[in-house]
Amino acid sequence: MDRRRLLIILVPVGLIVLTLVPATVTFGLGWLRLPPIQPPGASPARDTTSLEAWTLFAVFYLVWMLALVVLLVWSYDRLDYHWQYHERSPRPPKKERRRLAAGMGLLAGQEQARAEAAKRPPRAPSPRPPASGGKDGV
Repeated sequence: MDRRRLLIILVPVGLIVLTLVPATVTFGLGWLRLPPIQPPGASPARDTTSLEAWTLFAVFYLVWMLALVVLLVWSYDRLDYHWQYHERSPRPPKKERRRLAAGMGLLAGQEQARAEAAKRPPRAPSPRPPASGGKDGV
């Protein structure tokens, strides 16, 4: 695997790790505290962190994520990796699609008729009365 391909894979992995940094630092240093988990049925624990602290954290995280997206685009640009959708063949016109669908329906019907005919037991030849001549009576 060449270096460029390896970097194309490692850049998103590194950015995923970087998305966790603000939460790890904030909760690790105790700037924000989550209330303790209560057993089922107990009243919820009181949150001691102020609403302003949570709001500041959310706004910072939003800006952090925006910066990481810019970093992703910049790094892919430096690696000369430009994502683009794959061109597909043009869709056939409606008339052609209908004709193909009708043809497939015909083939499916024929196949189904063959399968039903194969399931039926073979018919014995019906006894025919002897031919009684035509107009001549012969």
